[in-house]
Amino acid sequence: MRALALALLLASPAVAQETAGPLAAVQVARLRPLDFAPFSAALEALPAAAGRDAALMRADISDLQQAMAAGEVSSEALTLWHLARIRRLDDRLRGMLELNPTALDEARAADARRAAGQSLGPLDGIPVSLKDNIAMAAPMHTTANAAILLDHVAPQDAALVTALRKAGAVIIGKTSLSELAGVVASGTPSGGNGAVGGQGVNPLGPWPTYGSSSGSAISVAAQYAVVSIGTETAGSLVAPAGVMSLVAMKPSAGLVSGEGVIPLIRSNDGAGPMARSVRDAALLLAAADTAEVDYVAGLSPEALTGIRVGVLAQDMAQAGDLAGASTRTGATLAMLGAEMVPVTLDDPSGTVMQFFAYLGAGMRFDMMPAITALRPELASLEDLIAWNAADPGARIPFGQDLLTAYAPLAKGFTLQDHADMTVDMTAATTAALDRAFAAAGGVEVLVGMANLQSPFYATAGYPAITVPIGRKDSGEPVGVTLIGKRGQDARLLAYAYAFEQATLAHIAADLP
Repeated sequence: MRALALALLLASPAVAQETAGPLAAVQVARLRPLDFAPFSAALEALPAAAGRDAALMRADISDLQQAMAAGEVSSEALTLWHLARIRRLDDRLRGMLELNPTALDEARAADARRAAGQSLGPLDGIPVSLKDNIAMAAPMHTTANAAILLDHVAPQDAALVTALRKAGAVIIGKTSLSELAGVVASGTPSGGNGAVGGQGVNPLGPWPTYGSSSGSAISVAAQYAVVSIGTETAGSLVAPAGVMSLVAMKPSAGLVSGEGVIPLIRSNDGAGPMARSVRDAALLLAAADTAEVDYVAGLSPEALTGIRVGVLAQDMAQAGDLAGASTRTGATLAMLGAEMVPVTLDDPSGTVMQFFAYLGAGMRFDMMPAITALRPELASLEDLIAWNAADPGARIPFGQDLLTAYAPLAKGFTLQDHADMTVDMTAATTAALDRAFAAAGGVEVLVGMANLQSPFYATAGYPAITVPIGRKDSGEPVGVTLIGKRGQDARLLAYAYAFEQATLAHIAADLP
C-alpha cells in the first residue's frame, strides 16, 4: 500500500506538480467549440477602442471600479475586451471550455445599476471566470473537462455562483481544468488537460500549467477575466497560480460553500480566489464566502513587521532550481522585520504518505457517486474506465492511466475505510501543522516554497495562499506559500499582502 501510494504521488498532476517537466506538444480538437455568436456584432465594433483602453483593462478591481464610476469605461466594454482576448488567444492557450452567452447582458445590467446609483459593491460589473467543476444553470454546461459530462447541465447554480451574482459579478465563462480534477491521466508532463478542451498552455512561456485549476490560472494570466474561482483538493489552486505568477488562496475549510461543486474528496475540496494581486483575491473571497468579513480592511504593508514566521526548513533548504527563490524569500522576510523561526512539517506515523490511498477512497465514495447521479449507467470507476475505453480517441485523448491505477486501489476500500481514513488523515495533518505553529514558543504563519506542503494544509483545512516570488533558477515562475491558522483567513491575507508589496514580483504574460 505504501509503495503504491508513493508511486501515485509521483505520477499525479494533482499534487506532484512541482516535479513535472516542460509542456509536451500535444493538442486535440475541442469537443465543444467556443461560441462567440452572442457577442459577434459587439466584438466587431470593438477593435478601434481596444488599443486605447488596454492599459486600463489591465488595472485591478479597485481601479476598474473608479474608472467605471468616472465614466472612463463601462462594464460592457470591459467584458467585450476580455471576450476579444479569448477569441484571439484561446485556440492556442485552451484556458476556456465555454462562454456565458448572457455575459454582455450581465455587464449591461451592472452599467444600468451604476447609472442609477445602485452599484452592488466591488465586484459589480467585473468579469469573473469559473472552473468547470462548479455548477452553473442552463444554458451553461458543467463538465469537469470530461467527455462523460459533456452534455451535463446543472439544475441550478452552485451556492458560490449565487453569491457572486448577488455581488454583481459578470460570469464570463467556464475554465478548463485537469480532467475530473486531475485523476484521469498523467498524460503530458504539463497537467491541465482533458477531453472537452484539450491541453492547456501556460501564457508565460514553455512551462507546465500544473493543475487542476489550470484554466483559472490561464484565464487570469492571459486576461480573459479580471479574477477567477478555482478549486483545490491538494495544491490545485496554488500550483497553477505559482507557475503563472499569480495569487491564489485555498481558504479555511467551509469558508466558501462546496454545494454544487463536483467533488474529488469532499473533506479536502475547497473553492478559492485566483487573481493578479492579493487585494483582488481578498475582494473576490469576500464576495464568494459564507461569512461577512472585510478582508481588505486589514491589508497593510507592515503586517509582517515583528511577526514570528515559521520558515519550513525542508522547503527553504532547497538546492537546485529553487535555491534562488528560497534565498529571496528569506531576504524579503528579513527586510520586512519578521522574526524567522526554522520549523518542520513532519509525519512520524507515515499517515500523510497514504494520501493517495485516501484519494482513491475519495474517488470511489465522493467523486463516483456524483458522476453516477448524473450518468446512472456508470456505477463504478470500472464502468467509467470501460466507457472511456469504448472510444478512446474522443473520450480519453490523453489516456486514463491514473484512473486505471486508482481503480483497483479504491475497490478494496469500504465506506467505513473512507471515514476512518478521513479521521486519521485530518488528525495527522492537523497535528503536524499545530506542532509547526507551536515551535520555539509559537509562530503566527508558516512560509514554504512552491506547493510542497499541500497535502498538509489542504487535508487539515487550514488556509494557504501563494504569492509570486519571481522565477526558479531555470526561469519558470514560482510562488511562495504562506499557511495560516484555521479560521484566520483575514490575517493570512494581510501577511500575504505585506510580502507581495515588498517584492512586487508578479510577471505579466507577454501576449498580443
